[in-house]
Amino acid sequence: MTDTTARIERFHKDGIVRVGPVLGEDVVRRLKAGAAALIARFTDHGHVSDDYWSYPVEGEPPVLYRIHNLEKQDWPESELLHSPELVKLAAEFVGEPVVSTVFALVLKEPRRAAGVPWHRDRLQVAPHTVCNLSICLDTAGPENGCLEGVPGSHLLPDEVDVKAVRDAGPRVPVPSQEGDVIVHDVRLVHGSGPNPSDQWRRTIVIEFAHPAISFAS
Repeated sequence: MTDTTARIERFHKDGIVRVGPVLGEDVVRRLKAGAAALIARFTDHGHVSDDYWSYPVEGEPPVLYRIHNLEKQDWPESELLHSPELVKLAAEFVGEPVVSTVFALVLKEPRRAAGVPWHRDRLQVAPHTVCNLSICLDTAGPENGCLEGVPGSHLLPDEVDVKAVRDAGPRVPVPSQEGDVIVHDVRLVHGSGPNPSDQWRRTIVIEFAHPAISFAS
């Protein structure tokens, strides 16, 4: 069995798989620098936009947790989001052809970021037809709020209770190194903890789907 076959089988069974580095070190370095510059627009320069999602903290500056429509932001590294290596990887899991449908930077600021509530990214799509590729820009583990999921939950019906699935488990953390790519089915029940550490957790998330799939507006 090849590595590709093994990870596709695991994706079909568990709905989530860490595939390791996919992009070159220079590309990851440039993406990381671009992410830092985008974040600084908010934290250092007070940039306000509907694409910059934050929540208030009493007596402190707001906490930025997501930059949506990442491909529409003005940053020199944006062309790297369309890397053929990422398209090829997504096609392994959902079949060819694939189109990218969502681009976002998800981040957890050191010492302040809250956890992400457990959820499913999308429903009303069949398992194994839409996936998220998470490009990890920082080393992540439970200590700084790495991704956690319930393996196999992507196969559950749309109407299941997410909290009940989370509590029944097993809740499996997916630690990663800088440059790793994690692939998960958008139906997977997943979430993550807070970041009390002094280390960032920044992830570029790109959703890929078969072009025949149409999403409800």
